[in-house]
Amino acid sequence: MELFSDKPARAAAALTRLAAEDLETGGRPGERLHVFLEGLARRNGEGIVEQVAIELARQHLASLEELAFLTGRPAARCLDDIELAAALDDAPDGGTPGPPPGVR
Repeated sequence: MELFSDKPARAAAALTRLAAEDLETGGRPGERLHVFLEGLARRNGEGIVEQVAIELARQHLASLEELAFLTGRPAARCLDDIELAAALDDAPDGGTPGPPPGVR
């Protein structure tokens, strides 16, 4: 499977993988993500970044729905928890995300 691609769905998955690798290795968050997005935009125009953002939101929602199914919690409640955590996060770099409250 091609890890890096200019197709929005694959690019969104690759972006998520880069974020996960940065988190696992303790790397500086965002550095490789910016390089990846800049390369996408250079090859495909700025519109690709918008398409990737939309695809990321769709993939995130699918993950929340799966989490909701597995935990028996409504997906809307999971999203509420994520929005609340984001609203309370005052770290200048966006902080390091953890699991939503109530999920272990």
